[in-house]
Amino acid sequence: MPLRLYSLVFVFFFCVVFASAQENFTFTHLNTDDGLASNDVRALYQDHKGFIWIGSANGLQRFDGTKFISFSMGNKKGSDPLPISLIEFIVPGKNGTLWLYFPELREVGLFDPAKFIYKKVAIKPPTPLPGRIMPRLWNDSKGNIYLTIQPIGILKFDEKENAFTASAPFRIPKGWFFGIASAEDKKNGLLWLSCSDNGLAAYDEKTGETYTRLYNPKKIPLLNNWRVQEALSNIYIDSKQRYWLYNWPVYGGGSEIVHCLDSTGNRYLKDTTGLSLPDNEYFEYRHMIDLPRSGLWVFGLNTLFSYSKKNNRFNYYKNDPLSSIAIHYEIAHQVIEDREGGVWVATDEGIYFTSPGKDGNGVQNMIFSEAKKSRDFTDIIELRNGDYWLTNWGQGVLTMDKFFKPKPYQIFKNFPANWNSAQRGGVNLTWCMHEEKATGDVWIGSNGGLITRFNPATNKTQFYNPPEFQNATVRYITEDKKGRIWFSTQRGRVIRFENNQFTVIKDFGTAVIPKIFFDKDGWIWAGVQGTGLFAMEAEGGRILQQYVKGSSDNSLFALSGTDIDQLNDSIIAYGAGALNLVNKKTGKVRIIDYMQGLPSNSVQRLRIDRAGYLWIVTNNGLCRYNPFNDNITPYHKRDGVVLGEKTVAADYLCSEGFVMFAGGNALVFFQPEIFSSNQQPPDVSITDFKLNNEFLPIDSLTAQSELTVNYDQNSFSIYFSSLSYVNRDKLIYYYKMSGIDDQWIRADRQKLVNFSLLPPGHYTFQVYCENIDGVRSKNITSFSIFIRPPFWRRWWFISLMVLALGGLLYFIHRLRINRILAVENLRNRVARDLHDDMGSTLSTINILSTMAKSKLNTDNVRASEYLGKISDNSQRMMEAMDDIVWSIKPMNDSMQKITARMREIATSVLEAKDIDLRFRTDDSIEDVKMNMEARRDFFLLFKEAINNIAKYSKASEASVHLTVHHKRMMMIIKDNGVGFDIDAADGNGLGNMYKRAASLKGRIQIQSKPGEGTQITLNIPVQ
Repeated sequence: MPLRLYSLVFVFFFCVVFASAQENFTFTHLNTDDGLASNDVRALYQDHKGFIWIGSANGLQRFDGTKFISFSMGNKKGSDPLPISLIEFIVPGKNGTLWLYFPELREVGLFDPAKFIYKKVAIKPPTPLPGRIMPRLWNDSKGNIYLTIQPIGILKFDEKENAFTASAPFRIPKGWFFGIASAEDKKNGLLWLSCSDNGLAAYDEKTGETYTRLYNPKKIPLLNNWRVQEALSNIYIDSKQRYWLYNWPVYGGGSEIVHCLDSTGNRYLKDTTGLSLPDNEYFEYRHMIDLPRSGLWVFGLNTLFSYSKKNNRFNYYKNDPLSSIAIHYEIAHQVIEDREGGVWVATDEGIYFTSPGKDGNGVQNMIFSEAKKSRDFTDIIELRNGDYWLTNWGQGVLTMDKFFKPKPYQIFKNFPANWNSAQRGGVNLTWCMHEEKATGDVWIGSNGGLITRFNPATNKTQFYNPPEFQNATVRYITEDKKGRIWFSTQRGRVIRFENNQFTVIKDFGTAVIPKIFFDKDGWIWAGVQGTGLFAMEAEGGRILQQYVKGSSDNSLFALSGTDIDQLNDSIIAYGAGALNLVNKKTGKVRIIDYMQGLPSNSVQRLRIDRAGYLWIVTNNGLCRYNPFNDNITPYHKRDGVVLGEKTVAADYLCSEGFVMFAGGNALVFFQPEIFSSNQQPPDVSITDFKLNNEFLPIDSLTAQSELTVNYDQNSFSIYFSSLSYVNRDKLIYYYKMSGIDDQWIRADRQKLVNFSLLPPGHYTFQVYCENIDGVRSKNITSFSIFIRPPFWRRWWFISLMVLALGGLLYFIHRLRINRILAVENLRNRVARDLHDDMGSTLSTINILSTMAKSKLNTDNVRASEYLGKISDNSQRMMEAMDDIVWSIKPMNDSMQKITARMREIATSVLEAKDIDLRFRTDDSIEDVKMNMEARRDFFLLFKEAINNIAKYSKASEASVHLTVHHKRMMMIIKDNGVGFDIDAADGNGLGNMYKRAASLKGRIQIQSKPGEGTQITLNIPVQ
């Protein structure tokens, strides 16, 4: 017959009673130590992405299976401050938004998780709120949001007013008041509303009418049921269309009564079985929920029940803070089920989570009562008849049948006559057992080298105290293929029993040998504490292989081990601190420790199941090693394994495939197949993005095709999770950042990756997960990031720099060309001047010389005139030559040099004509800059004017004034001479002056009248 996992209570003989693993679920506890803002949790909700949202006494949080994130939005632009205050209700809204109710603040608001924005919503009741109210925020199947405030009434959210107003269509008789409970009957189109002491009301969506016991035209049976009308506190309609109602009627004697009626509301059902508590405990049934997978739950004050479909009754979860299996709570506020079937319970002591699976999780956690006798299990076996025996140090052997019911045997009887009281009592100090295959005899090893051999079929007992054991404790018993019985002792001996004779095969000294093991080749392996692991020949005990702790590739993690098993033909598994995988063919050891996923480096028990998986018990709990993909999977309370770390003394694989572990006063057993998962895990979600120590709204970021950040924002953290709470410790994550990583990297347990000082560029973060059986998630999740380079590395800046460099090169080139052209122009001008001035003058001198030569002997007077003209032309040629040389010298570029030259020329010319000169320059003249051409034209214009005064003015005084005003230089030349008629004037002098003024881009004004002197005003732009 199969092992009965669903047994509720086991009672053993010897007046031993232990608390069995009942069908109640095993919970994982989350509290403030895990990151909860407060243990007083009122509201839970799972959004469409899989996040769990939590409303507690300290505001709003979000849980992704790894971490809790709190929200306040104090300085968020466009958001109202999100209060850090008690949240009583979380109700889903449109587009993924969340409605929140803060009872202490009497505030309702709408939170947008995609944008991290919170907006308060006004409450506009028809009358002022009294001091004491009972609120409830809820929605219907059509998405309408209601706020029930007892005793005010039901307010409905009005989108146009963005407020809760008295716009709900429900009407009840005058003097009636709405309670806070409601239930929607989608099948019949009715919305049931509680009216506290007045009873029930039913709103008909089709007619718009509200029916009560006073107005019941449709003769609805439930409205005519007087038992449910008084002091109604709750109403619920489950998936089977059963009506559940709670009330506090006077006829009930003041106690709360739960009514369960069929879909017609006429017939009472007996489905409330088990929904009761001891009379001495006060409780309140406040809420009910029918979850898709785990069924009905009832919860409230000191009440938490789940309905067992198998037993057709409710199971009670007792509030027991001292129990390691039970949960601790006073009020259960809410129960929800996530998309994988995990159940979450919000209580005043934190959050409790369980994964029921199909018909429970199939793991049995047994605590044996120590009320009368202590329990310390050291070994466990299953006999060929299906009985289970446990050696109980100090109490002998605990014997049970296949159903775990007591089955007593008289094992320790008929002691040898020569045994003293110490020997007779010592057999109860049991350590190990083994059932002999050929005879069915059970060999039991005890302290002091005592051995008991008992046959359950014949009820015969034999006792041994062989001298070969040296009175040392028998630590392990096994059997080889030839049917020989082998023993290991507390003092380092390996002993064989054959032909009724005990023989010492190997003596390792005083070291303890807790385990000996025969592999498939007949080698016997011995773990010798403090010495190492040895492989020996079974016949003579010759050492074949030895493994110790060291630095070579055949080194163990630790010298002392506790258990041995065989993975395959080549690999021996040895629990010595970490898991040591010994390859007997190559002689090498591979160590799997905490860094590879082992719960701790304290392996105590090893057991291979039928599928080839290795189950490991450490001081930190149970795990499974998958030799096919090299993965370690831990199992804890959320998997139903509560007592894993207690069962460190014994292990066994029973005939039905159950893996069993025992130790202390605890026993855990399970079918390994319940933990196998061929179902594809959900895709990984990017849960958070942390930049500069600030979490950014991930929904907004992932909605973008690529996240763009500045070059100085190149250090960030990416958080990820599959949002699978049932398997959150059993999924392995692999990630890769394209642009950096070439290979997939296995993520650590924190499910986050930090990136620091990434260079600018385009990156794509990719992540996927796989379960314990190597099944990968369907899709690889990608998140693209662009780190914008600094402006000096952007294309436009580089292009601008290239253009600027090209412009600079072009400018240098043009400057060079301009300089070449300037030199060429200078050469041309000098050549032109030399040609114009020097050439014509030299020609004139040449002609005059010829004429003077021809007249020298005939006309001395004429010859003398010609010589005088030659002298004048030579003088002018020298002056012109001097002017040309002066104008091209760079040292004469300053105005100081120019004015000095002007003063020198004017003085020399005018003094020869007895004309007094007043030459005045303002200080602003010194800052004027003129190029060579402008300087030449300016100087020659001045010189022309001075020469005209000397030749024609007959003046006694002349003045020159130079000044600068508004970036224009003015030169005023004035004399008191005879003047002239400008209109009648001819000659090239005045024309040249106008041309030179035009080349200077200036204006020249000549003022003169006969007898009134002359004034020349030159106005030119300067820098």
